[in-house]
Amino acid sequence: MKLICAVWVIVVHTYPFYEAFPDLGFISSNILGRIIIPFFFISSGYFLEQGIHAKGPAYLKNYLQRLIKMYLIWSLICLPVGIHLVQRFVELHGIQWIFAMIAGFFYAGTYYHLWYMAALIFAIFFCTRWLRRFTMRSLLITSFFLYAFGCLETYFGLFHQTFLADWMDAYFSSLITTRNGLFFGVPLVALGMALARGQWDQKVRHALPKALFFFLLLFLEAQTVRTFHWAKDYNMYWMSVPFTFFWFIWLLNTACPWKLNYRSLRETSTILYFAHGPFLELVPWLLGTQYQGLYELGWFRFFSVFSLTLLTTWIIKRWIPFLK
Repeated sequence: MKLICAVWVIVVHTYPFYEAFPDLGFISSNILGRIIIPFFFISSGYFLEQGIHAKGPAYLKNYLQRLIKMYLIWSLICLPVGIHLVQRFVELHGIQWIFAMIAGFFYAGTYYHLWYMAALIFAIFFCTRWLRRFTMRSLLITSFFLYAFGCLETYFGLFHQTFLADWMDAYFSSLITTRNGLFFGVPLVALGMALARGQWDQKVRHALPKALFFFLLLFLEAQTVRTFHWAKDYNMYWMSVPFTFFWFIWLLNTACPWKLNYRSLRETSTILYFAHGPFLELVPWLLGTQYQGLYELGWFRFFSVFSLTLLTTWIIKRWIPFLK
């Protein structure tokens, strides 16, 4: 499932359906595409908690070291295309670039798909430190309010004429989004950790029907937000949390008897996620102005980025193992 989600991230970032089929484009990017990151966060929290329980605090230290190392390496790789992206939208001079790079590294990533790694590292630090002094219940309650604030981005239009409007405008003008480690990462990583600690995957019954029910509610929620033009962006939905929770439990209890190299698939999913980012800038740059129109075709945009990412993934797995 992580491999499927990694491929779908490329679909979200290349939006192949929007030009020809806008409704299908919305469903693929802003409904199906918005369950991927919650799935990644919950699964990370779940397996982190399992690892800590089985191997002790050393597991957390090693896990964080691997994440930070990977994030640093890919941040350096993506830095040139990140600078190219920033130059397209903002004119910065001198010391502004230094502040922009620092803010990018700790908040949004040196390229925009790397925000997830910054958010995950922060969320793990936050949740594990919290649980050293307080209870899981208090973390989940706090997480609810954090996520509620994060959803203000999706429901921004509802509050536009209220007393919160000026305060929200000030927040979004400076920090741009609530899609970050505090409001997005912490609640879902905490939920994954709680799921493992409470062994809810062994207690919850009929997880698939419950997941399908909440997916229907998620679909209705997204369409409602779209119809009334409430969203600044569609990163966070209320119904994505219960859906992902039950979907993840169903996956945990689903037998996979296929004879596959699952470790290799996991490595492939990780590399696909990291490696596709630079090609979102490189492909149109390589095409130049003469063939720029090709990149505006959704099918070409997806297949060009995906095929080059797949080739890069194969090269990395075969010859550059430290990037795995």
